[in-house]
Amino acid sequence: CICPKRNCTFTFMFSCKTILYHTFPIFLFCFIICVFCSCHCMCLKELKLKDEECERLSKVRDQLGQELEELTASLFEEAHKMVHEANLKQATAEKQLKEALGKIDVLQAEVAALKTLVLSTSPTSPCKEMPPGPKAPFKKGHARNKSTSSAMLGSHQEVAVTQPIVRECKEVDSLLFTEFKVWKEEPTLERSCSFLERIYREDIYPCLTFSKSELGSAILEAVEQNTLSVEPVGFQPLPVVKASAVECGGPKKCALCGQTKTCKHRIKFGDSSNYYYVSPFCRYRITSVCNFFTYIRYILQGLVKQQDAEQMFWEVMQLRKEMSNTKLGYYKDEL
Repeated sequence: CICPKRNCTFTFMFSCKTILYHTFPIFLFCFIICVFCSCHCMCLKELKLKDEECERLSKVRDQLGQELEELTASLFEEAHKMVHEANLKQATAEKQLKEALGKIDVLQAEVAALKTLVLSTSPTSPCKEMPPGPKAPFKKGHARNKSTSSAMLGSHQEVAVTQPIVRECKEVDSLLFTEFKVWKEEPTLERSCSFLERIYREDIYPCLTFSKSELGSAILEAVEQNTLSVEPVGFQPLPVVKASAVECGGPKKCALCGQTKTCKHRIKFGDSSNYYYVSPFCRYRITSVCNFFTYIRYILQGLVKQQDAEQMFWEVMQLRKEMSNTKLGYYKDEL
């Protein structure tokens, strides 16, 4: 504004300088406060971002810790499972080893029996090739001539009698062979079929009939289920069993016949810890039945492929012959 008086302008300018002089510190202070507040807000914002980052990292850490615990638990569970499977495989291998040793024992006995049979049934070469005539075969040792007294009278000649050569012959029984062929078309282990019903009645039942009838029935059931184990005595340390000494027998007493005999083998059922000592005669009766069931199972599983029906039939008849001999008291014992 323009004042008519000159001193008015000076007064106004002086007043503005005075106001500016007094208010500038306040303005500067406010400006500094604003700058400080702005820096403080920026710091709070950065701190908030840091807190969020820390919270996110904490969640990641917790998640990783949980995953690590789950992984550790799964590893321990997998290791425990592997150890359990290894123990089962070891137990199965030990069981198969025992069965294999029992089968080897049976096969060795069969080989020895076959050798004895071959040596006993083969005729000597001189007797087989000698033509018929009055000349007697050579014999070791001294034998008195039956015609001595007649020769002294001068009326008789020496007469030699040759013994006939005997050979083993076999002929297929048509009824048994028909039953076997019918069974071979649809092989089964059921006792109701005519083929097995006859063998049970004529061979298996007589073979496994002992004075301890309950134990004999248990043996037959175990043989049918392929859970019977036969092992030599001393194969492993004897476990502590709950059965009485009369039921289990002992190295000097057979648990099947109850007689005092030297028992070289013992049997058990499946995974049971009870062992039953058996004499060589009873053991051979059991193994003859086991051999029959083993061959029948081979046919049932299709493992016998290189033999025709007649060869299989004669193999079955040979096994039946072995069972018949054992039920009559003939058996082979290892020395």
